[in-house]
Amino acid sequence: MSISDARSQMLSELAQGPARRGYGIAYDLLGNRAEAEEAVQEALVRACENISDLRDPVAAPAWFLRIVTTMCLRTLRRRKLRRLVFGERREDPERELPPTEPTHVAALMHGTEAAPPDTALAGRQELSALLRRLDSLSAQQRTALVLRYGHNLGVPEIAELLGVEMATAKTHLVRGLAKLRDLMEEHR
Repeated sequence: MSISDARSQMLSELAQGPARRGYGIAYDLLGNRAEAEEAVQEALVRACENISDLRDPVAAPAWFLRIVTTMCLRTLRRRKLRRLVFGERREDPERELPPTEPTHVAALMHGTEAAPPDTALAGRQELSALLRRLDSLSAQQRTALVLRYGHNLGVPEIAELLGVEMATAKTHLVRGLAKLRDLMEEHR
């Protein structure tokens, strides 16, 4: 099989499943459809360009999700730098808030049941406050928390997607939760 054929096959396979999952992760991390789509597209391009780096084709979905996560981390770092250099507001006016029902972080991010208008409004306000606080965390802490509580991934998977040791992933989770808890308490 030629490199061109392998790239075409890889792109087709990634677009069928891992790209959708990657978009979900990217959207939850970035909170913006355009940026999430861009991260997934860039990840697909990089995956095709670096297909020769992939030793085990069975590992392609996890490899691709790691590339998506890396693209998201870069975007989060650029956002933080723009805020520091240009003094941009912390709140992203482009952030789109999905309809949710408040119970815990994962439910806030992925709630699907219809709620009465007053409950839905309270849920959206709580989600908005949570997302503003998540923006205050480091990119690694935010990513670890979103992957753990938004996508129900285990520490080994989080470590793999972040490209760090398991102990480092646990540290990002623990410190991120502690900081998030402190930030939420400050604003009550």
